[in-house]
Amino acid sequence: MKLREIFQKTIKLHPNIDKNDIKLALMHIYNIETYSDYILNLETSYRRTNKLFYIIKRLEKGEPIQYILGSAFFYNRNFKVRKGVLIPRPETEELVNLVIKETKEKSLNVLDIGTGSGVIAITIAEHTHHKVFASEISRKALKIAKENDVQNLVTFYEGDLLKPIISNNIKIDVIVANLPYIKLHEKVDSKVKDYEPKVALFMPKTNIYSRLFKQTKELSVGENGLTMYLEFGTDQGEELRALSREIFGNDVNVAIIKDMQDKERILVLRNLYAN
Repeated sequence: MKLREIFQKTIKLHPNIDKNDIKLALMHIYNIETYSDYILNLETSYRRTNKLFYIIKRLEKGEPIQYILGSAFFYNRNFKVRKGVLIPRPETEELVNLVIKETKEKSLNVLDIGTGSGVIAITIAEHTHHKVFASEISRKALKIAKENDVQNLVTFYEGDLLKPIISNNIKIDVIVANLPYIKLHEKVDSKVKDYEPKVALFMPKTNIYSRLFKQTKELSVGENGLTMYLEFGTDQGEELRALSREIFGNDVNVAIIKDMQDKERILVLRNLYAN
């Protein structure tokens, strides 16, 4: 049966399943690496397999396709993901793209905090000349991140926020992070809430940004100071701007960057502790 026919029959039988999830399932089953190749192979005949039935059953229960397939596409490559690590989002690609764009002409020490599957740290290391470090409190997530770092480009540390970096006296020029920023009262899609790690999604009772900002005071920074790029949640921009001024002073260089959906998404603090 042609690939196009398999796809059409599947969406007809399972109209409640996301069409893109079905495409990803078919690409996985038939070893099709890119969406362009998928389009080119629509008229190619393939043998039907029970693998698709197995994947569909799990999708119908609400399980994310990335956990079923064991991988997620991020910044032009696939990364291993399993339960216990956050599935990377398009907004985080925008965060990474901003860091690469603004820093690629230099050679800096960059730290990714709460690295999860390692997508931020590894992608920055692959596209710049930076020396990249990453910290992660979850040993399970750290194991997956190391598996994803096939070129051994990143130095990983287990620990909370900046603590392992401070204890090892590592000098840092740039911090980048996608910290858990969903507030406990916010409504979250059941596919996210039921399957993805809550510790990577929901903001702790103790403000994680406040703890991070205060820890930077003990951090060894480069001669041009420290720049921070932080992804944050909806309607948190002014709150973070105020917190930045409270901890770093009213003269702190703060910028709020909007994402492609025109939502405030990235906090940038530049030249902290610069001479």
